[in-house]
Amino acid sequence: MAAPYTVNNVASVFRRGLFNEKVAIVTGGGTGIGKTITQELLYLGCKVMIAARNLERLQRAVDNFFIPEGSDASVTCMKCNIRRENEVRDLISGTVSRFGKLDFLVNNSGGQFGSPSSELSYKGWNAVIDLNLTGTFLVSREGSA
Repeated sequence: MAAPYTVNNVASVFRRGLFNEKVAIVTGGGTGIGKTITQELLYLGCKVMIAARNLERLQRAVDNFFIPEGSDASVTCMKCNIRRENEVRDLISGTVSRFGKLDFLVNNSGGQFGSPSSELSYKGWNAVIDLNLTGTFLVSREGSA
């Protein structure tokens, strides 16, 4: 029997439906690693809220995810800049309002400037810190409340 495939013909090592009735948020879930994590969670039966700053990109991602036939998994999206406390609160409350709970949180959003540190401005440094540290802190804090 062939192994079940999820993302780009890569076999999942987990049993399909393992996360049935579970709810997750994936920040940065519309692209890259976050998109791949979201697809795996859907394969496992999870209900997933993906979040990022670009709503149009998120909606395109939602339209392209594969949900196995017969699965109760679902995916929806919400615009959220994780550097803004009020938007993070809205993300958490919106997820709980829609799905009734929150079981998992994947802090995947992040970024950097592709330049040597000698060329990075103080403002640029603070932007990276705000996204990678403060944003992760805000989502973790609100998600655990």
